[in-house]
Amino acid sequence: MNDELDLGDAAEYILGERPTLHPDEVWAVLNELGRPPAKDELAMVLLQATHPGVAPATVAAVLHEWRAYAILAAEPDWDDD
Repeated sequence: MNDELDLGDAAEYILGERPTLHPDEVWAVLNELGRPPAKDELAMVLLQATHPGVAPATVAAVLHEWRAYAILAAEPDWDDD
């Protein structure tokens, strides 16, 4: 996965895919972690300690969509042919 993911673009993608998520909670996960984590379990522990108001289901949804965004961001642009 690309280490240089734009968090603003990631947040926009996540909120577009999951419009019921609260933007502040999405940003809490993105800002706390900085990039998609290798282990969800460790991210959950960290987020529950630093942002206990963000539900584990919300964290899981953000992580799922963040990884999907990272995969798409790593693909070559179709316009670059």
